[in-house]
Amino acid sequence: MAIDLSTTEKEAGMTNKPVIEDAVAIVPVSNLPATVDFYVDMLGFERRFVAPDASFAIVVHGEAAIHFVASDDPEALKATANNISVYLWVRGIDALYDALKSRLESLPEGRLRAPFDQPYGMREFHVKDPDGCLLLFGEDQSP
Repeated sequence: MAIDLSTTEKEAGMTNKPVIEDAVAIVPVSNLPATVDFYVDMLGFERRFVAPDASFAIVVHGEAAIHFVASDDPEALKATANNISVYLWVRGIDALYDALKSRLESLPEGRLRAPFDQPYGMREFHVKDPDGCLLLFGEDQSP
């Protein structure tokens, strides 16, 4: 008698179908060490990697990661300031904001938007990093 392995694989959560497990933004920045310091000191990220020549870095917070590449290209930096956003899904958004609040409130005007509810069911707060990349921290509020 033959065993139907496809059923066993499905029950075990295994399939042969390829799965994309994650996506990571790679953001051009003008001053990589200052950017990494901002994410670590202001937002509570951890340094995962910083290239010795300060050309590339990775910061992480929980399972989320953001990669940075040093750039002196005005068009790339303009894109960072005007067109790049990173959405960070959060559990406990109000607790995260409260933990960061004293640091965030020292940001220049226009670089912080305190927590608010979106009509699409997310509670968010927004931060602009030193190069103008918009970070949207959000938590699903739907039941």
